Amino acid sequence: MSAIAPPITLLEAIQSSLHVSGSYNSGDAVPPAAILWADADGEWRPIVEKLRPLMPELLVLGAFAPEQRTGPAIWMRCVIEGTLPEMKLPEKSAPVLYLPNVSRQLLRSPEDCPDALKPLVELQYRGAVWTQVNGKDWTVEAFLVSENGGLGLDMSRDQKTRNAMLGALDALATTPIAALRGRKLEAEDFDKLMVGDTVRDLLAWVNDPAGCKAEWDAARWAAFKSRCHEEYGFDPDTDGELVAAERLGSKQGPWAKVWNRVAESPALYMGLPAVLRRAKPSTLLFDREPWPDENEKDESRLQKELVALKKLKPAQAREALVQLDQVHSERRQWVWARIGLSSLALALEHLRILAENTPWALAGDSPDAIGAKYVKTGYRVDDAVLRALAAVKTAEDREAVCAAIRVVYLPWLEDTARNFQAAARKEPLPDSTSLNDRLVAAEPNECVLFVDGLRYDVAQRLLARAHERQLTATEGYRWAALPTVTATAKPAVSPVATSIVGQEAGADFCPVFSDGMKPVNAERLREAVTSAGYQVLHGLDDGQPQLENARAWTECGEFDTLGHKLQAKLAGQIDDQLDLLLDRILHLLAAGWRTVRVVTDHGWLLMPGGLPDVSLKKYLAECRWSRCAVIKEGATADVPTAGWFWDRTQAVAYAPGAYCFLVGTEYAHGGLSLQECLIPDLVFSSPAQSKVLQVTIESVQWVGLRCRVVIKPPGEGLSAGLRLKPNDASSSICAPKLFDNEGRTGLLVEDENRLGSAAILIVLDSTGRTLCKQPTIVGGNT
Repeated sequence: MSAIAPPITLLEAIQSSLHVSGSYNSGDAVPPAAILWADADGEWRPIVEKLRPLMPELLVLGAFAPEQRTGPAIWMRCVIEGTLPEMKLPEKSAPVLYLPNVSRQLLRSPEDCPDALKPLVELQYRGAVWTQVNGKDWTVEAFLVSENGGLGLDMSRDQKTRNAMLGALDALATTPIAALRGRKLEAEDFDKLMVGDTVRDLLAWVNDPAGCKAEWDAARWAAFKSRCHEEYGFDPDTDGELVAAERLGSKQGPWAKVWNRVAESPALYMGLPAVLRRAKPSTLLFDREPWPDENEKDESRLQKELVALKKLKPAQAREALVQLDQVHSERRQWVWARIGLSSLALALEHLRILAENTPWALAGDSPDAIGAKYVKTGYRVDDAVLRALAAVKTAEDREAVCAAIRVVYLPWLEDTARNFQAAARKEPLPDSTSLNDRLVAAEPNECVLFVDGLRYDVAQRLLARAHERQLTATEGYRWAALPTVTATAKPAVSPVATSIVGQEAGADFCPVFSDGMKPVNAERLREAVTSAGYQVLHGLDDGQPQLENARAWTECGEFDTLGHKLQAKLAGQIDDQLDLLLDRILHLLAAGWRTVRVVTDHGWLLMPGGLPDVSLKKYLAECRWSRCAVIKEGATADVPTAGWFWDRTQAVAYAPGAYCFLVGTEYAHGGLSLQECLIPDLVFSSPAQSKVLQVTIESVQWVGLRCRVVIKPPGEGLSAGLRLKPNDASSSICAPKLFDNEGRTGLLVEDENRLGSAAILIVLDSTGRTLCKQPTIVGGNT
């Protein structure tokens, strides 16, 4: 199941699109300083007004009014740079800068840009710009009809319909998208939105009575009062919003339809809970759902009950969690769960799964026997822990969930780890002598994608998302190199692993290349992979899959980096990281790679509140990591040991069970446990993928701002384009043009300011996949 529900209204779709435009992989880039929303004609204003309460990160260019998060460009820049302490923006969201009556083209021309806007010019390079795939600013019409980043609605393109659409934008913002599909939208459809939606107006008024009365003119207010009296039997003036809210909560008669509208998009009515609290009747006969304080009372009670679990034995706590879920499960279907008011009820679903799967630790005679149980069902335990932690946001809720997790999960984790260590003593995990049989070598037209710290349970989420996107995937697992630290384990899953040997494990467990005996670091590893005939891809580079026997190596994701930085709070970042990872896989497949093989170096242990610690005196160890160490020659320590992957004669000490050599560690790896050692090996492909056409650019000739291109061989549906970044369609500097039957086409760069600047000429197939590319200079021959 996808982590993010599809948007229901235009308002939610825009909010989601803005969020996506600010996505980034922090392994390859820094966060965008801001997201620029240029609106040359100011037509998005009605939408922006409705987005204000939903997006605290939204800043609007205009007259100075900081209480409304509105101000001139220099003020916006100061807010972004954090020089105005009174203006606090959300930490996890990039600021969104709405620029009415400003086009992106104006910002891209410093000499034409007014002085008042110049503080924003630099942000288009440090930030992201909300644009269409072709690089143009989003207009309302384009967003409604575009199938590439928009809603894909069928709408007449005549001026009458455009005018009606813009006139109805205030109503259109909260209209369910589903109600707009299945027909060609005409002017009449938009006109009806303005005159026929009493439910919309009623909810807007109950949500913000003073605001609506101030905004609506006398005629509209009179019409609204008439409809309320006729259809709902109350007077907004004499009865007020509390009477309306009480009847809304009853869900009786015509009010059931009104409640259903709330249930469709509760995030649009964030003022409603406060009104319902005031309007709640003294006696509830049946339905508790409409009353938010009933949900809040249940959340408060559940919080105390979860904290109390730490006094119970594991078996008692498991039984209690199952019983609590039976009581609270219905609240996950209430509207309050969708706006973040039922976090513990949502977490409880995962805590129940945790309880149901932890009565017995995993055990077996060999690592493979235990591993088989883990990949079948055992991984669900670790997945449930991460999901439960991600469901809660406040410190109090987190404390409650942590208490439940520790009493149930920690004993299971400890016993399973000790069972695994016992099995590994009987049958050691593979070492470097088995690399010839286990080498990660790409097939022709395959890209190997390395992800640092992709734990097996997290990989299962990746698989589920890939299946949702109709990708074909094969899955397997392998054993990580010991100790499970990046310096040892990453080279073992590289295509050049057989050219690496162990010398001295030392303090960092780093092997060396057999040729020259130089330590394996990231730069040398990439050089060796390149020498082995692989294309090493950086950032969003998609390489050249059209070459004969093309193979590639690339890296993505930062699960391990975030784990060390955030500790148990990593759980809240898993979904974002998976989105970036899946996007990279889809990008590589779209570029023409037949398959993408995802490998990783190690997993990890995660325990909120800290893993248990065991003492290992410094004078006994040459080096000491959180879960592994090298014991000094002649010293002895009562901890498990196993041979180093790159040289089994060199012993490595491991923390027993799920213990740590360091105190207060919530996230750790390097040890000997299923979660650290059993790692995924996945291969993704697109079922509809056709053979990639091999095309070469024969000639490029510039005449002024016109570019003439010839390719061989010609092909149906092929087109050319010019971009600043080869894989970023939003960086296009001209419209793409189809090649003719002889493989010829011409491109026109309309912006004279680009004369003499660098660009990338790309050739695309009919699906938008890049077949080949070539650097060029606008106006000059390559």
